[in-house]
Amino acid sequence: MPVLRFALILLLVSGSIRLSQAKNEMPIIAYWGVPANHTSETAFRTFSECGFTVSIYPYPNLNNLIEACRIAEKQGVQVLGQCPELKAASERTANALRKERGFYGYFIQDEPSTPEIKQQQKTIEKLRQIDSTHIFYLNLHPFYHQEWVKPTLKVENYSDYLKVASATSCQQISFDFYPITTAGIRPTWYNNLEMVRRESIRAGKPFWGFVLSVPHDVPFTPNTYYPTPTLSSLRLQIYSNLAYGAQGIQYFTYWTPDGSNSFHFHDGPIGLDGKKTKTYYLVQRMNRELKVVSKLFYDAKVTSVHHLGGTLPQGTTRLTKMPLNLQSLKVVSSKGTVVSQLEKDGHHYLAIVNKDHEHSIKVLIKPLNETPRQLTKALKEIPIKDSYNVAAGDILLFKLK
Repeated sequence: MPVLRFALILLLVSGSIRLSQAKNEMPIIAYWGVPANHTSETAFRTFSECGFTVSIYPYPNLNNLIEACRIAEKQGVQVLGQCPELKAASERTANALRKERGFYGYFIQDEPSTPEIKQQQKTIEKLRQIDSTHIFYLNLHPFYHQEWVKPTLKVENYSDYLKVASATSCQQISFDFYPITTAGIRPTWYNNLEMVRRESIRAGKPFWGFVLSVPHDVPFTPNTYYPTPTLSSLRLQIYSNLAYGAQGIQYFTYWTPDGSNSFHFHDGPIGLDGKKTKTYYLVQRMNRELKVVSKLFYDAKVTSVHHLGGTLPQGTTRLTKMPLNLQSLKVVSSKGTVVSQLEKDGHHYLAIVNKDHEHSIKVLIKPLNETPRQLTKALKEIPIKDSYNVAAGDILLFKLK
């Protein structure tokens, strides 16, 4: 079935921010998707079967990008692409790409500094004069620590960096953060999510988060690595992003980048030889789960995000007021949970994310009345219990009203 054109209209409905799609589903995006030199129906079919909807890749020229869009469209997916002609021949490029049904949007730059963001807005405006129906994509630096901000981002604080980015014509705020290392969880992860969520609401633009699916070395940190992903590590990253209101999930990466660089990438879903790895089947399983669970979060209004149990991460707040129709909510965990409350289609929901990607936790819940119901991951309502064991990194869902 041919892919339906994405109706890229930015909506702000009851505080909910999203990019609307004709498919009415959350985009699942692969950063470093199908490479130009592997463009084929077979490669994009394998990509689609893994559960992805959008492939990001920088192409060597416009003709290669157009070819990839046409092949991707046959497999029901799209390409968020880049090519030298975006700057060298903006008008011709936009006129060519705006007609392609397999084209999702313009990949402008990855991890720009503040001056680079301002400079790239000029390129975006040239393209937008011809094509205002596709997205423009800048992927932002994360907030790893304050001392890193000024020399890298060329701005005094990370919040100002976000404001400069959200002032562009990009329809979403995209940022990468890879929290799980062999040294533990990075302490600024949830603070980064807090700042992005605030800017997303202030600017009226949705945000997209990342999940790491390719092991590699941690830059500038000897003997520290991003480990091989597990189902629980994927869940923790994805469900934490959703709990904070993310309207798109991106994986870094799908295709394993060239191993000749200093990062020593290995064992992404697709290996350097173009063959599936064990990670492929892990990501495929995760995406099958995500496609269903994300229906609850897509186009929802996340009204509050708090933390319960464990040590409070910097920049976050504890849950002090019981959610609607609940008498008590407790967790037995040294790491604690993310507690997200959201509204959709006139209903109130609760999401609880286990912040421990290595151990299960116990959640004790007591409703005030018979209204609250548990939601399975298939989004089916079932009677509520008073005690739950939540698997490592997993999510627990309730319908409160």
